[in-house]
Amino acid sequence: MLTKAQVKETLFSKGMRPGDHLLVHSSLRSVGPIEGGPDALIDALLEVVGPEGTLAMPAFNYRVHLPFPHFDARTTPGRTGALTEIFRKRTETLRSLHPTHSITAQGKRAAEFLADHYKFQTFGIGSSIDRLAQAGGYVLLLGVTHLANSCIHVGESHAGRRKFYWEEGPSPMVKMRLPDGQIIAHPLDCSASCSMAFNAAEYPMRCKNMITDLILGEALCFLMKGRDVINAVVEMIAEKPDALLCNPPNCRPCSMARRHVLER
Repeated sequence: MLTKAQVKETLFSKGMRPGDHLLVHSSLRSVGPIEGGPDALIDALLEVVGPEGTLAMPAFNYRVHLPFPHFDARTTPGRTGALTEIFRKRTETLRSLHPTHSITAQGKRAAEFLADHYKFQTFGIGSSIDRLAQAGGYVLLLGVTHLANSCIHVGESHAGRRKFYWEEGPSPMVKMRLPDGQIIAHPLDCSASCSMAFNAAEYPMRCKNMITDLILGEALCFLMKGRDVINAVVEMIAEKPDALLCNPPNCRPCSMARRHVLER
């Protein structure tokens, strides 16, 4: 059974220190039994980064689950797993304003990282994940693979990867509630790719010793610097522009991106 002490000891042994910033993508089921339950795991992660650091998690509700009648950062549930929902519901947790791919965070720079997320592309340059990465933050894949590593999408943005929208014509709009109660219409963003080929990022990062392996409970986990992920993706796309695109022809963003690459 995983304990708080084991979580802290393991992450500290892999180089993390108080004051660090950490984005966690997780599968709670993969971890197995935890002494004190999921809250104990969250508490351990918060104690690792300490009061000077920041802990962040995704709270995506995704494009296929558009909130009705509007997105509300206080009440709209996320769909990125049990651990992230428990973290989202904590009173100390802040949540970015983004109608499909919001980020939650606690810590000294949480408000800074999350501010005005909706004014940037979902995973674009200057987005919440990009800010955390550029501040030297870590990414922890806790029982999941790079298929869940949203920092790879940020790398696509830094590489200048063009986005292809699923619908023709103007971008669809979704309603979103601002902190002052005002309801605004926000254009939906799309992705430069799906994430089904993202495990291709593993090999080049391994070749440069950018990934640290660790075990938490029953889960195989991977720890890396967000900036390393971004830089590796930029290099991958420069060398092989379709390296992170999946092959099924019914995947609209990847098939359109692949066609664009071939035309160029």
